Amino acid sequence: MSSSATTATTQAAKALLRKSLKRRLKLVPPAQVAQDLSYLDNAAAAITARVLAASWYLKADAVSCYLSTPVGEASTDSIILDALSKGKRVFIPYCPLEQPTVMRMLRLKSVHHFESLKLNRWGIRDLDPQEQSGGLDLILVPGLAFDRKKRRLGHGRGYYDRYITETGDYAARFKKESPYTAALALNAQIIEPDDPQQIPVTEWDRTPDVLVTPDEVIS
Repeated sequence: MSSSATTATTQAAKALLRKSLKRRLKLVPPAQVAQDLSYLDNAAAAITARVLAASWYLKADAVSCYLSTPVGEASTDSIILDALSKGKRVFIPYCPLEQPTVMRMLRLKSVHHFESLKLNRWGIRDLDPQEQSGGLDLILVPGLAFDRKKRRLGHGRGYYDRYITETGDYAARFKKESPYTAALALNAQIIEPDDPQQIPVTEWDRTPDVLVTPDEVIS
Protein backbone atom coordinates (compact mmCIF):
# COMPACT_ATOMS: atom_id res chain seq x y z
CA MET A 1 0.00 0.00 0.00
CA SER A 2 1.35 3.45 -0.93
CA SER A 3 2.18 6.08 1.67
CA SER A 4 -0.70 8.30 0.52
CA ALA A 5 -3.15 5.38 0.69
CA THR A 6 -1.93 4.47 4.18
CA THR A 7 -2.33 8.07 5.33
CA ALA A 8 -5.86 8.24 3.89
CA THR A 9 -6.80 5.00 5.65
CA THR A 10 -5.41 6.29 8.96
CA GLN A 11 -7.24 9.60 8.62
CA ALA A 12 -10.49 7.72 7.96
CA ALA A 13 -9.89 5.59 11.07
CA LYS A 14 -9.28 8.75 13.12
CA ALA A 15 -12.53 10.28 11.87
CA LEU A 16 -14.45 7.15 12.89
CA LEU A 17 -12.84 7.20 16.34
CA ARG A 18 -13.73 10.87 16.82
CA LYS A 19 -17.37 10.14 15.94
CA SER A 20 -17.42 7.18 18.31
CA LEU A 21 -16.00 9.21 21.20
CA LYS A 22 -18.42 12.09 20.65
CA ARG A 23 -21.35 9.66 20.40
CA ARG A 24 -20.25 8.06 23.66
CA LEU A 25 -20.28 11.46 25.37
CA LYS A 26 -23.80 12.22 24.09
CA LEU A 27 -25.12 9.02 25.69
CA VAL A 28 -24.02 10.04 29.18
CA PRO A 29 -27.15 10.50 31.40
CA PRO A 30 -27.85 14.04 32.75
CA ALA A 31 -27.22 12.92 36.35
CA GLN A 32 -23.82 11.60 35.32
CA VAL A 33 -23.07 14.85 33.50
CA ALA A 34 -23.70 16.81 36.73
CA GLN A 35 -21.42 14.45 38.62
CA ASP A 36 -18.78 14.73 35.90
CA LEU A 37 -18.83 18.54 36.12
CA SER A 38 -17.96 18.27 39.81
CA TYR A 39 -15.24 15.77 38.91
CA LEU A 40 -13.91 18.15 36.25
CA ASP A 41 -13.11 20.79 38.87
CA ASN A 42 -11.19 18.29 41.01
CA ALA A 43 -9.46 16.72 38.02
CA ALA A 44 -8.44 20.11 36.65
CA ALA A 45 -7.03 21.06 40.06
CA ALA A 46 -4.99 17.84 40.15
CA ILE A 47 -3.64 18.37 36.63
CA THR A 48 -2.84 22.00 37.42
CA ALA A 49 -0.93 21.01 40.56
CA ARG A 50 1.19 18.54 38.58
CA VAL A 51 1.96 21.12 35.91
CA LEU A 52 2.84 23.89 38.38
CA ALA A 53 5.23 21.58 40.25
CA ALA A 54 6.99 20.27 37.13
CA SER A 55 10.57 21.38 36.45
CA TRP A 56 9.76 21.98 32.78
CA TYR A 57 7.07 24.47 33.80
CA LEU A 58 9.08 26.17 36.55
CA LYS A 59 12.04 26.88 34.26
CA ALA A 60 9.95 27.97 31.26
CA ASP A 61 9.93 31.70 30.57
CA ALA A 62 7.62 31.63 27.52
CA VAL A 63 4.61 29.32 27.80
CA SER A 64 1.95 28.49 25.22
CA CYS A 65 -1.32 27.34 26.80
CA TYR A 66 -4.56 26.57 24.99
CA LEU A 67 -7.83 28.06 26.20
CA SER A 68 -9.91 25.12 27.37
CA THR A 69 -13.47 24.35 26.30
CA PRO A 70 -16.24 24.46 28.95
CA VAL A 71 -16.68 20.66 28.90
CA GLY A 72 -14.57 17.71 27.82
CA GLU A 73 -11.24 19.28 28.81
CA ALA A 74 -9.55 20.17 32.08
CA SER A 75 -9.69 23.92 32.67
CA THR A 76 -6.38 25.67 31.99
CA ASP A 77 -7.42 28.97 33.59
CA SER A 78 -5.39 28.42 36.78
CA ILE A 79 -2.26 27.54 34.80
CA ILE A 80 -2.56 30.71 32.73
CA LEU A 81 -3.16 32.89 35.80
CA ASP A 82 -0.21 31.32 37.65
CA ALA A 83 2.11 31.85 34.70
CA LEU A 84 1.08 35.49 34.42
CA SER A 85 1.52 36.03 38.17
CA LYS A 86 5.05 34.60 37.95
CA GLY A 87 6.00 37.00 35.17
CA LYS A 88 6.15 34.35 32.47
CA ARG A 89 5.31 35.35 28.93
CA VAL A 90 2.03 33.59 28.11
CA PHE A 91 0.86 32.84 24.59
CA ILE A 92 -2.38 31.31 23.39
CA PRO A 93 -3.22 29.78 20.00
CA TYR A 94 -5.00 31.80 17.35
CA CYS A 95 -6.25 30.38 14.04
CA PRO A 96 -6.98 33.07 11.41
CA LEU A 97 -10.23 32.46 9.52
CA GLU A 98 -8.56 33.43 6.25
CA GLN A 99 -5.80 30.82 6.76
CA PRO A 100 -7.57 27.59 7.79
CA THR A 101 -4.38 25.52 8.17
CA VAL A 102 -2.39 28.10 10.16
CA MET A 103 -2.05 28.39 13.93
CA ARG A 104 -0.19 31.30 15.51
CA MET A 105 0.71 32.03 19.11
CA LEU A 106 -0.39 35.40 20.42
CA ARG A 107 0.64 36.96 23.71
CA LEU A 108 -1.64 37.55 26.70
CA LYS A 109 -0.46 40.72 28.37
CA SER A 110 -1.94 40.54 31.87
CA VAL A 111 -4.49 38.92 34.17
CA HIS A 112 -6.91 41.73 33.29
CA HIS A 113 -6.33 41.03 29.59
CA PHE A 114 -7.13 37.34 30.16
CA GLU A 115 -10.25 38.02 32.23
CA SER A 116 -11.57 40.53 29.66
CA LEU A 117 -11.48 38.05 26.76
CA LYS A 118 -14.89 37.44 25.24
CA LEU A 119 -16.32 33.97 24.58
CA ASN A 120 -16.55 32.81 20.99
CA ARG A 121 -19.33 30.62 19.56
CA TRP A 122 -17.76 27.50 21.11
CA GLY A 123 -17.73 29.05 24.59
CA ILE A 124 -13.94 29.48 24.51
CA ARG A 125 -12.21 32.76 25.34
CA ASP A 126 -10.94 34.37 22.16
CA LEU A 127 -8.08 36.78 21.51
CA ASP A 128 -7.68 39.48 18.90
CA PRO A 129 -4.48 38.97 16.89
CA GLN A 130 -2.11 41.53 18.39
CA GLU A 131 1.27 40.09 19.28
CA GLN A 132 2.90 36.95 17.94
CA SER A 133 5.31 34.82 19.91
CA GLY A 134 9.05 34.81 19.75
CA GLY A 135 10.65 31.59 20.96
CA LEU A 136 8.59 29.33 23.21
CA ASP A 137 9.98 27.17 26.02
CA LEU A 138 6.83 25.13 26.71
CA ILE A 139 3.74 24.19 24.71
CA LEU A 140 0.73 22.77 26.57
CA VAL A 141 -1.20 20.59 24.13
CA PRO A 142 -4.92 19.71 24.10
CA GLY A 143 -6.55 16.68 22.49
CA LEU A 144 -9.71 14.65 22.19
CA ALA A 145 -8.09 11.40 23.36
CA PHE A 146 -4.69 9.93 24.27
CA ASP A 147 -3.19 6.55 25.06
CA ARG A 148 -0.43 5.46 27.43
CA LYS A 149 2.15 5.68 24.65
CA LYS A 150 1.27 9.40 24.54
CA ARG A 151 -0.29 9.06 21.11
CA ARG A 152 -2.79 11.84 20.58
CA LEU A 153 -6.09 12.17 18.74
CA GLY A 154 -6.77 15.82 17.95
CA HIS A 155 -9.85 17.38 16.44
CA GLY A 156 -8.77 16.73 12.86
CA ARG A 157 -7.23 20.01 11.74
CA GLY A 158 -3.58 19.13 12.42
CA TYR A 159 -2.78 22.52 13.95
CA TYR A 160 -0.54 21.29 16.76
CA ASP A 161 1.23 18.63 14.70
CA ARG A 162 2.19 21.25 12.12
CA TYR A 163 3.10 23.88 14.71
CA ILE A 164 5.30 21.53 16.75
CA THR A 165 7.02 20.34 13.57
CA GLU A 166 7.66 23.92 12.46
CA THR A 167 9.06 25.00 15.83
CA GLY A 168 11.29 21.92 15.89
CA ASP A 169 12.60 22.66 12.39
CA TYR A 170 13.22 26.29 13.37
CA ALA A 171 15.10 25.26 16.51
CA ALA A 172 17.26 22.79 14.58
CA ARG A 173 18.08 25.36 11.90
CA PHE A 174 19.26 27.92 14.44
CA LYS A 175 20.75 25.36 16.85
CA LYS A 176 18.26 26.14 19.60
CA GLU A 177 16.36 23.86 21.95
CA SER A 178 12.91 22.82 20.76
CA PRO A 179 9.97 23.80 23.01
CA TYR A 180 9.04 21.15 25.56
CA THR A 181 5.57 19.72 24.90
CA ALA A 182 3.14 18.55 27.58
CA ALA A 183 -0.34 17.23 26.82
CA LEU A 184 -3.11 17.53 29.43
CA ALA A 185 -5.83 14.87 29.69
CA LEU A 186 -8.70 13.85 31.93
CA ASN A 187 -8.80 10.17 32.87
CA ALA A 188 -11.87 9.79 30.65
CA GLN A 189 -9.77 10.88 27.67
CA ILE A 190 -7.29 8.02 28.09
CA ILE A 191 -7.77 5.04 25.78
CA GLU A 192 -6.48 1.97 27.60
CA PRO A 193 -4.56 -0.86 25.85
CA ASP A 194 -7.55 -3.24 26.07
CA ASP A 195 -9.96 -0.78 24.42
CA PRO A 196 -11.11 -2.18 21.04
CA GLN A 197 -10.63 1.24 19.45
CA GLN A 198 -7.02 2.39 19.49
CA ILE A 199 -5.53 5.67 18.26
CA PRO A 200 -4.17 5.35 14.71
CA VAL A 201 -1.10 7.43 13.82
CA THR A 202 0.74 8.65 10.75
CA GLU A 203 4.30 9.86 10.27
CA TRP A 204 3.01 13.43 10.62
CA ASP A 205 1.59 12.95 14.13
CA ARG A 206 3.69 14.41 16.93
CA THR A 207 3.88 12.77 20.35
CA PRO A 208 4.23 15.13 23.35
CA ASP A 209 7.21 14.82 25.70
CA VAL A 210 4.86 14.08 28.61
CA LEU A 211 1.17 13.41 29.19
CA VAL A 212 -0.28 14.87 32.40
CA THR A 213 -3.44 13.32 33.90
CA PRO A 214 -5.09 13.88 37.30
CA ASP A 215 -3.33 10.75 38.61
CA GLU A 216 0.08 10.67 36.95
CA VAL A 217 2.62 12.11 34.55
CA ILE A 218 3.39 9.73 31.69
CA SER A 219 6.82 10.32 30.18
